[in-house]
Amino acid sequence: MRFRFTIARKLVTGFGILTIAMLISSTLTFITLNKSKMENLKITNIYAPSAAYLGELSQMINNSKLLIKNWVYVEQTPNTPDKTKLVQLHEIGYPDLDEKLTQISRKWDTQTKDAYKKLSATIKDTLFVYHKIVMDRLSTFENYDDPMVMFEVQPMVEEGGEIMVYTDKVLARLAKLIEKQDKIVTEARAKMIKSFDTFQRSIIFMGIILLVSVLLIAFLTIRALVRPINYMKKILLSMSKGIIPEEKIRESTDEIGEMAIALNLLITSLKEISSFALEIGKGNFNMEFTPLSDKDRLGLSLIEMRNNLRKADQEEEKRKKENAERGWTSHGIALFSDILRQNNDDIAELSYQIISNIAKYLQVEQGGIFLIQEPEGEEPYVEMMACFAYDRKKSLQKKIGIQEGLIGHAIQEKETIYLSDIPADYINITSGLGNEKPGFLLIVPLVMTDKPYGAIELASFKAIESYKIEFVQRLGESIASTYASLKNTLQTAYLLEKTRQQAEEMASKEEEMRQNMEELQATQEDYLQREDDYKKEIEQLRKIALHKGKE
Repeated sequence: MRFRFTIARKLVTGFGILTIAMLISSTLTFITLNKSKMENLKITNIYAPSAAYLGELSQMINNSKLLIKNWVYVEQTPNTPDKTKLVQLHEIGYPDLDEKLTQISRKWDTQTKDAYKKLSATIKDTLFVYHKIVMDRLSTFENYDDPMVMFEVQPMVEEGGEIMVYTDKVLARLAKLIEKQDKIVTEARAKMIKSFDTFQRSIIFMGIILLVSVLLIAFLTIRALVRPINYMKKILLSMSKGIIPEEKIRESTDEIGEMAIALNLLITSLKEISSFALEIGKGNFNMEFTPLSDKDRLGLSLIEMRNNLRKADQEEEKRKKENAERGWTSHGIALFSDILRQNNDDIAELSYQIISNIAKYLQVEQGGIFLIQEPEGEEPYVEMMACFAYDRKKSLQKKIGIQEGLIGHAIQEKETIYLSDIPADYINITSGLGNEKPGFLLIVPLVMTDKPYGAIELASFKAIESYKIEFVQRLGESIASTYASLKNTLQTAYLLEKTRQQAEEMASKEEEMRQNMEELQATQEDYLQREDDYKKEIEQLRKIALHKGKE
């Protein structure tokens, strides 16, 4: 059950707050003193010793840098004071100091603790290892006279050498740790001083706050009753004039708050109704609206009105779309009727005009038109008569079998084929971006009176709408009719030309025969004339012979 902060409870709460304020004052005093005590202990036992140990370690690393150099360049005899100091630093000084820092670092924060662990590992596992190498190589006086040994160890202690580099790295990281510990000590001391100052001021202010609280609680209690009532009165008067408030009424948990909740719900509902009505007026019929309850007559009426308007709008949109599609189809039929009329004497040109204009009108990327050829004495086949933006991946086949592939199937079955999953390597479209596979393929057979004449193939990256497919099907009948008429016209012209050529050939042969007959007759007459001449010559010779015989 929701807790109700009634007016009576507000009064009890006001006086309870005064009591709690006094308890808080006492608690804050105890907490402040205890916190200052703990902070002081941390400074004394952790922060200050940590900074001192780190400073001692920094001094020790600096001394080791000088001592290792002296080991190489100055102290050539064993057991000199500087060499003894370096050995003691390695064996006693550093281990003792590292143990102290390890113990006290357990009380540091994780980041600082990890930083020191890495630093300690670098000193023990890297820097002092290099120290040991130098100390072992130059452990006797004779080693200093060995060039190979000196060649090995001298670069290590020179500028840029391993020992100098790692010493500088260790000192730099130590400086950061020391700086951080010094900063922690400074901040802790400042915090402790600030805490005491705050405590001192809080003692002074607490008395003032308690006095002000008494007066304020009395004032707020009275105000909590009078001001909300006057405010809601003003809102109700405005709403009675049709003015809807923009700001939400503050809700409390008392009886006045319940009135404010109900009023806010009413205001919100009125705003939603207003917004809902405005959106419907703008034509946004998808605007959602939730009535206050199943008995909210106004809300339910608005929802019913929206649904009716949405239905009417959808029907209007559907009608506009259908009209646009019909207009598009009618315009296309008229356009292609002109094309079919204007190009009726050249099949190739007609085919190109048809396929190029279909591709452009349907806004597809590629198209081809195929016709059935039936040569005398040969098997019929399908031939590509024209294409638009074509580029087959294998080869651009001009002729295919009448029963081959999708085109042959569409022609044989006299059915339209529409694919959204084109077979691999069937066809590609060449564009400025290269060769890409189209997403959709449409093949429409060209049929008239149940006789196929060919097919139209269209490829597109986008889906081809159903009304465009129907348009191509309707257009296919007109194209088939045009091809049939043009085919008959061309066939008739071919037969007439063939008859004319045959008549010319016969007339030429008759003239040739007549000339031959005339030549034959002339030859015969010439032969007869020669025969008469021969007879006369023979008769004359015979008479001459008889005459000579008589003599």
